[in-house]
Amino acid sequence: MMRTVPQSCRARLRARDFEFILSVLGASPTAAGSLRILFKDNETLEMILDDSRLLHAVLEMRYPMAISPELYFYILVRHGLVEAGITESSIADYVAATLAQYARGEVYSESEKKSELKFTYHVDFLEAIDKANDYDRFYLNVACGNHFLFLTGFFPRFLNHREDRKGAPNVNYYEGVARDAFSAASHHRLAGEFALTEVYQTISDRIGEMRRVLNRLASEYLYLGA
Repeated sequence: MMRTVPQSCRARLRARDFEFILSVLGASPTAAGSLRILFKDNETLEMILDDSRLLHAVLEMRYPMAISPELYFYILVRHGLVEAGITESSIADYVAATLAQYARGEVYSESEKKSELKFTYHVDFLEAIDKANDYDRFYLNVACGNHFLFLTGFFPRFLNHREDRKGAPNVNYYEGVARDAFSAASHHRLAGEFALTEVYQTISDRIGEMRRVLNRLASEYLYLGA
């Protein structure tokens, strides 16, 4: 099992991301130099990333991979969450970092990829969590929460199809699995060490709203038919 948690999108922006931001904002050579300095300040960078011109530019891009998955998902997720009344930028940062990990295929270790141990079914997580020590249980709860937030957010039709064809649990059930996993993670001491206690608790408390935001993102922007 990979003992990792998603890292901040804003801390992983690339040079091409900053060049994209400067071009969208129409910064002159003089202003560009000043903005590059301001990019190093977290609060200022947050304000810059909230500029509506960046959202429009991302939506109009013909080749989204011209920017990093971190910037792409942060801008879309941040916009959607703010519209839903979830204004804490740390939540958008975490969720977008999770989506970027999935986009990069960084969710599973090489051994897990080779063995195809991808926890498609919730019972895999529940059994692993039940057998794990306290340390591993935290990472398993994080992985479980992320996995089912991703599935219910981006692929609800897949889950509904499994419910109709195989009598599997419905989307609301998996939403509850994610809620419980994030809640359990929020109470673990490692959540405090990663400064994610409030992030996990907020996601747990508002999981339904967050899932619907991802549903809209998938259907309206990513065309996944959610």
